Amino acid sequence: MPIIFPSVAESLNVRIFSAGCVRADTWWTESDRLRGFWRLYRHESDGAGLKTDRGLIQMPAQRLVVVPAGLPFEPTLEHPVEQFFLQFEFVGWPAPESLEIIPDPVILPSDPKRDILVDQIRNEIESAESIEPVLASRMKSLVHHAAAEILGQISPESAQQFLRIAEGRRELVAVLQYIDAHIAEPMSNARLAEIALASESRFIRRFREATGRTPARYVQDRRVSHAAELLVSTDHTIDEIAGRCGFTNRYYFTRVFAQRMGCPPARYRSRRPFLHNPEGSSGAEAAPRRA
Repeated sequence: MPIIFPSVAESLNVRIFSAGCVRADTWWTESDRLRGFWRLYRHESDGAGLKTDRGLIQMPAQRLVVVPAGLPFEPTLEHPVEQFFLQFEFVGWPAPESLEIIPDPVILPSDPKRDILVDQIRNEIESAESIEPVLASRMKSLVHHAAAEILGQISPESAQQFLRIAEGRRELVAVLQYIDAHIAEPMSNARLAEIALASESRFIRRFREATGRTPARYVQDRRVSHAAELLVSTDHTIDEIAGRCGFTNRYYFTRVFAQRMGCPPARYRSRRPFLHNPEGSSGAEAAPRRA
């Protein structure tokens, strides 16, 4: 009789931050700096690579490449290439600890069924005005396909260790959801500990063990990530975005954003061409889709 393990299934919850079809040029090598989430890439031709502490990894054409969260890397390009990407998070999966098990980008083998799914997602993204539930489900299905391939490549012991670590983070799911839902509001450790049903000291310790960051640093990283999405997907002013993302003023927002992303908000907005752009322009009017 088959047995379902709901706790493991819960640990594989996927949240898509952004997705797009772009012409990767110098903007990609300069601005793809936020490391708090996973990435999935597919390039239509050779010429792209990822430079990590362990060396340069070439990204073969038409192959999916998964980059684990928390991995420092520098994108490289020999020439502009057409790129499909997803930026996502496994809610409940670790970031720093996962690098001990998956220390490098993973180049997935060719798979006709998965390639068909990627092509379907690309076609829908290029014509979509917004992310509908069907498209969001396809994106998450692709991530699960990739996760199954990756976990199948490592030892059973390492896969179990990865999931055990993730289980330890499940108690924080409500906190992570609260942070995203109240990103513009002040957040104290005491309030977050109350949501986690834990004492403040235990909550801070468990949060740092699970995420590799203090609660305050995690909140700040999520605010920067959300601000990056708003910069390229809306016409809000930088002052408005600062307020919507919980920063007290534009100057503080600009300083923190530049530290995290490598450039100030205005330059990030002008250099980041997401998704399809029929005119071939690299302006900020082309916006990422979010699920």
